[in-house]
Amino acid sequence: MFYTLLPIVLLIIFLIIGVVWFTPAVKVKILLWQGKDRKARKILEYLLAQNPERINLYRQLGEIYYFENRRDKKALKIFEIIIKLKIRFQWTDEILPLVAKYYVDEGRKDSEAIKLIEKAVNKELGRLT
Repeated sequence: MFYTLLPIVLLIIFLIIGVVWFTPAVKVKILLWQGKDRKARKILEYLLAQNPERINLYRQLGEIYYFENRRDKKALKIFEIIIKLKIRFQWTDEILPLVAKYYVDEGRKDSEAIKLIEKAVNKELGRLT
């Protein structure tokens, strides 16, 4: 009886492994664990382009950009979203001045930009005193 069930059990196990491995969010976690940040970043960028409402992906991509020391427009947009949506992010204080500088460089004068710039300046003043 055991030998007749063995192929079915193995098939179920391989199906589960296949689903887990090929689920992009799980694959990203595995790649990050393996230190393959570049591959994980590419998957996250693709996933966010397809599903911009997935908030947790912004944090993951923001972390990769932060550790890659990225300051390009793409990274700054992700940092901006992290700040705007108040996504829990360990390095919010570090990315706040980057986004504020980005707003200044872009010449933004809307109230949202001004509030963020003021917040960054006040944090910096608090840090200096």
